[in-house]
Amino acid sequence: MELLIGPLLERDGGYSYDTFTRADGLRGSFRYPRVDAARYDQRALAAEARRDSRCKVHICQTQSEFEQLVKAANAESAVAEPGKED
Repeated sequence: MELLIGPLLERDGGYSYDTFTRADGLRGSFRYPRVDAARYDQRALAAEARRDSRCKVHICQTQSEFEQLVKAANAESAVAEPGKED
């Protein structure tokens, strides 16, 4: 499983980030009032996911990088789907 973690973004007066896996799709984090709290949560999520040897974690530095990787993962998933129609 690959976990993509987006960069911290300022949204609605707080800070949050997005995550993506093929299984769960695109998800948003909790909105934190302080950037350091959001950064701590982002790093804790990555550390927890890295404990599972089956999980590959990628923390994106920019929103553009995150969006490109999500698009690529969705494209790979679409290619794999036709075999599931049994």
